[in-house]
Amino acid sequence: MALVHGNKGSVTAGGENVGKVQSFNLSIEAPVSDATAMGEEWETHLAGAPKRWSGSINAKRVTDDAGQEELSAGASVMLHLYDNGEISGENYYSGTATITSISHAQGRTDTVDLTFEFTGNGELAQEEVP
Repeated sequence: MALVHGNKGSVTAGGENVGKVQSFNLSIEAPVSDATAMGEEWETHLAGAPKRWSGSINAKRVTDDAGQEELSAGASVMLHLYDNGEISGENYYSGTATITSISHAQGRTDTVDLTFEFTGNGELAQEEVP
């Protein structure tokens, strides 16, 4: 099996490429319900609680970037998260998410960094780049 290097990753928001992405994080959770009774020595659980997904996108601020403009706080946006770029045959994640927060960091001698936090709204699909 070949390793995938992170430098080929990319993100689109609302069909627009997000400029100067430095990294993104994606968390997919499948919560369980505790089914343990009092007095039992080992925990048991039931699967089936609704799945959820969330994450963040870290980027350098670019003026007039259509993709970054799609990522406004409170926006509902279609995200495509490519871990190996938009290479035919590679898998990527796709789903509608709500942008829950935007962090802005800058220093006197640095470029401006943005972090966009998101929470999935509905299913997260894993698809193949055509």
